[in-house]
Amino acid sequence: MAGQEALGRLFNIVPALGSGNTPVKFRGASGIAVCVSGATAVVTVNERSSFSGSDTAISVIRDVYWTTATNATVGWSKLILSPLVSTYTHGTTTGLTTATFSVFHIYTSQLSDPNNYINVVITGSGTGYAIPYDLVHQRGPANLEIMGA
Repeated sequence: MAGQEALGRLFNIVPALGSGNTPVKFRGASGIAVCVSGATAVVTVNERSSFSGSDTAISVIRDVYWTTATNATVGWSKLILSPLVSTYTHGTTTGLTTATFSVFHIYTSQLSDPNNYINVVITGSGTGYAIPYDLVHQRGPANLEIMGA
């Protein structure tokens, strides 16, 4: 068998973002891809200085890649939001009225000092997950940093 496993080498994963308190530690990766599913998903990005800290909305969303199918039968489209925003909604945000799945990126350089946690809140019919990528330190999956602590 050829190839290398990617978990721990290229990316980590936070399997569930929700409607409440799901802060993700944002260090050790250069970016996080946020993946959102749901025809009426409402997405809001917040930052905070600690796991139990207070949320502050942060306008970091610019390029939203979206599709109308969640089974890979339809290609991706790209929406460029200008100015940057902290929230968008599948079904109502101009350019996303038919979106059922979307992906956007957040970069560590976009957070304010000393904040190193993001809290992506997804409400409506939405669910989501986050994929920290471009890991600074490669580790076996069992030794990856716990992102939600």
